[in-house]
Amino acid sequence: MFSFLFKKTEHDLNTKENHHNIAVNTDGIEALYDFIEKNAGISLQKSKVLVKNHIIALCERYNISSFLSLLEEVKNNKTLFTELVDAVTIHETYFFREKEQIVEALKQHKNNSPLSILSAPSSSGEEAYSIAILALEMGIKNFHVSGIDISRAIIEKANSSLYSQRSVDFLSQELLEKYFIKTHDRYSVKESLKEYATFKQINLFEDDIYQLGKFDIIFSRNMFIYFQDEKKVEAYKRLESLKKDENSSIYLGHADISSKLSQYIRSKM
Repeated sequence: MFSFLFKKTEHDLNTKENHHNIAVNTDGIEALYDFIEKNAGISLQKSKVLVKNHIIALCERYNISSFLSLLEEVKNNKTLFTELVDAVTIHETYFFREKEQIVEALKQHKNNSPLSILSAPSSSGEEAYSIAILALEMGIKNFHVSGIDISRAIIEKANSSLYSQRSVDFLSQELLEKYFIKTHDRYSVKESLKEYATFKQINLFEDDIYQLGKFDIIFSRNMFIYFQDEKKVEAYKRLESLKKDENSSIYLGHADISSKLSQYIRSKM
């Protein structure tokens, strides 16, 4: 999506010496945050010290001496931009989060055959696999879950399908034995479950999103909380464009709704 106007490549960045003690100049923080919001929708507060420290750590890792230099780098290096997004977002989730909403959505569309489902973002796979497990437990067999996330590292983790005890705390022992293989303190998703889900790195605000196809059910969890009202509406419109037909549904997390987004949704009813 980005054209490489500079000669620096991902390889060049990865092969720089790591000078962890360089002084990173944080001037230009507003311009960097504006770029992140424009291209990923994520609204950041300059006062959030932890977020700023995460960005400083990223600069140190690649021997980048200032936020303005980082801005120039990410304008032309999509891989570095996704690392920057990783640095400013939280991907923690777990299986069966907002289980009741998933069950209700599946009930509404149970007779669709085949059933196409989008999990956006899918985080590290817990969201998509939760949907798959619940669908199978409800007797739904002909379905597929497409999981997307802006983070390459998170998508790689989803594809590895390996989870900690903390991630599976809300699953019964019966479900753990049915859908997972336990190795030491980790739980690996069985192949019989993996076949129902695929994962892809996609930025909702880039037009690659339209290549995914159309969906009967669209779930979104803890993505809209990062957006200002205008970006929430834009994001929702993009999700709307992925609906298969007028009977398709979008389900947001309870923390994702704002007054302006609610007004927009009501205006479409």
